[in-house]
Amino acid sequence: MKNKTANFVLKGATTLTIAALVGKILSAIYRVPFQNLVGNRGFYIYQQIYPIYGIAMTIGLTGFPVYISKIIAKEKSDTRKKQQAASLLKILFLFGILIFAVLYLGAAKIAQLMGDNKLDELIRCVSWLYLLVPLLSVARGYNQGMQEMMPTAFSQLVEQVVRICIIIAAALFGIAHGWSLYRIGSYAFLGSIVGAICALAFFTSFFEELLKFRHKESLTVIIDVLKGILSEGLIICLFAGILVLLQLVDSFTLKKALQTAGYSMQNAENLKGVYDRSQTFLQLGLVISTSFSTSLLPMLIKNQVEKDKIKFEQNIQLIYRICIWMSMSVTVGLIILMPSLNKALFSSEQGSTAISISMLTIIFAGIILLDNSILQSTNNYKKNIIVLASIILVKFLTSYQFTLHLGLVGASLSSVLSMAIGTFLSGTSLKKMGLSRKLNKRFMIRVIGCSIIMTVAVFFILNLLNLTNLLGNSRVDSFIQCIIGVLIGAIFYVGATRYGNLFSEQEWRNIPGGEYILKIFRKRMDN
Repeated sequence: MKNKTANFVLKGATTLTIAALVGKILSAIYRVPFQNLVGNRGFYIYQQIYPIYGIAMTIGLTGFPVYISKIIAKEKSDTRKKQQAASLLKILFLFGILIFAVLYLGAAKIAQLMGDNKLDELIRCVSWLYLLVPLLSVARGYNQGMQEMMPTAFSQLVEQVVRICIIIAAALFGIAHGWSLYRIGSYAFLGSIVGAICALAFFTSFFEELLKFRHKESLTVIIDVLKGILSEGLIICLFAGILVLLQLVDSFTLKKALQTAGYSMQNAENLKGVYDRSQTFLQLGLVISTSFSTSLLPMLIKNQVEKDKIKFEQNIQLIYRICIWMSMSVTVGLIILMPSLNKALFSSEQGSTAISISMLTIIFAGIILLDNSILQSTNNYKKNIIVLASIILVKFLTSYQFTLHLGLVGASLSSVLSMAIGTFLSGTSLKKMGLSRKLNKRFMIRVIGCSIIMTVAVFFILNLLNLTNLLGNSRVDSFIQCIIGVLIGAIFYVGATRYGNLFSEQEWRNIPGGEYILKIFRKRMDN
């Protein structure tokens, strides 16, 4: 019975993980055609408001649904489950109304603080989303708590596809008909509203049942629910959107700092648009670097259900090693190829240095998110509140000053510094709970060695192509360089890992795709 329950939980968690990864990849990729259509300034306008949307989606996709599912799963009777869902919906809807009112009525002031009064209409457009987020959060959380993962998975994918289609359509139609970039931005964010409504269609039966359900909450129950939302629920949401929070700080500081440094308003907006290209690489890089490690997180849930402490600790160690291994390869790879990637995707190499520096955030973000997942799986989420506060505080205190003196490079360094400090503090939180990342020096040295081998190989091949004039300087040539670089880098990095004995035979088999790597790079390894 225990194994059956564990396998059921494992299957459901895996389904959600896959859906979330696909959704994140789509969310990263659409920025490329959108930026190519609206240019740097149009991209700046969209990205200034994106963090407000991003926070809403974090709440509705991965934040509160995770918290709500835990509450629903703990209840034994269907009546109590519905009571909890009804109470959560009422409280979250009140919060949604409050946030909507602040954003809608304060749009002009928020736009002014961002340094661009014309952003007020975009803020008002996004504000409507906060009226739908409570509905999505509770519906997804309830279904996940009932071990019904498919409605959540499908709703996530449909929401992203609808939103992206409307964004690209708005850009195409707007450019063709001479719309202002601000109007295009408003219609682009309208896509998030339509996408959320389409996602709600997957939960019509849930809402029909909830509307028929009648009960009276006691004050004690309401207070308990409220405490949970403001503590565990809020922490889960904020950690899930940590990179979005860093973007939010940039929205209020970066453009102003550039103007203070002497740039005209138009140049500052263009530079902010260039800097925002990094979000595409960061999001895609983080998805790739964490996909292998997060795919093993359901195993921790299974270990918890089966109360297998030994396997739990073994899997934690493996997950961290995979996270570091993948994060290092993705980060170094993006840095090496950044000039070519930047030109291939965004038509110029402008800002490549600053964007390359910001890629270091991937390593730290991957570790922090993994730390938080481990603490959540052991119900020790409160330990990381200091980590979260420190990250935001450091970013807020350094972003303006660093950008003022160092330009876009300073903005990148501010993000990297805040995440590096957060990684250190997060590790301290783990130790206090008797947990550890268990990353020995031998492993770290070998990972660095594999990265150096990959770097040398890619540089050698790309320089050889340039010296022989086999490729030119067009965007197509840059794209070909990227493909060649990725293939060469992957072969040398995985080959160096295999022959460097970073993972045992059994560990390779636990890594997605590891069986194929074992077949390709045949070599007996010591367990």
